[in-house]
Amino acid sequence: MDYNKFMKKLLLILFISLGIVGCSESVPEKVTSFADSESYDWKKWDCYDYGYSGKYLLTIGYIPEIKKDGFYEGKLFLKDATSPIDILYSRQGVQHRFVWIDDSISGLKQSYQISIESDGTGRFYDFSGVDEGVSVENKETYECTSSDLEKFDKFMASIW
Repeated sequence: MDYNKFMKKLLLILFISLGIVGCSESVPEKVTSFADSESYDWKKWDCYDYGYSGKYLLTIGYIPEIKKDGFYEGKLFLKDATSPIDILYSRQGVQHRFVWIDDSISGLKQSYQISIESDGTGRFYDFSGVDEGVSVENKETYECTSSDLEKFDKFMASIW
């Protein structure tokens, strides 16, 4: 291999890996519980626009130590948002499900869900104004990884 080509690829890999690692740098390694205000480690996924070179959109996860009524406490950090959203997490089969209700808009209950499938595909659903038991189409699709290393490995596989 030509030395110049090698150096260009090496620099490209370095810049991309720094970009991937920096994507969710504002998301903490520990989160505060909304139940007891203690700080906990959490299991999280970084989600990106679906497709090659997707941009960082959100980080979502849960606290394994806090479970009540079949749900774990969790957090959703949206890109460019000032504070996290408190959510609930459950696993149904091999899918990870995150749900939350927002009643800050006109006092109406807005119900949302993000599901992450076993292959890392994330889907956002808006159940606002829908009767219980009625299915809806997902509004957004993401690529989610549980670590920056997985995102980097996917990228490296696409190069080679």
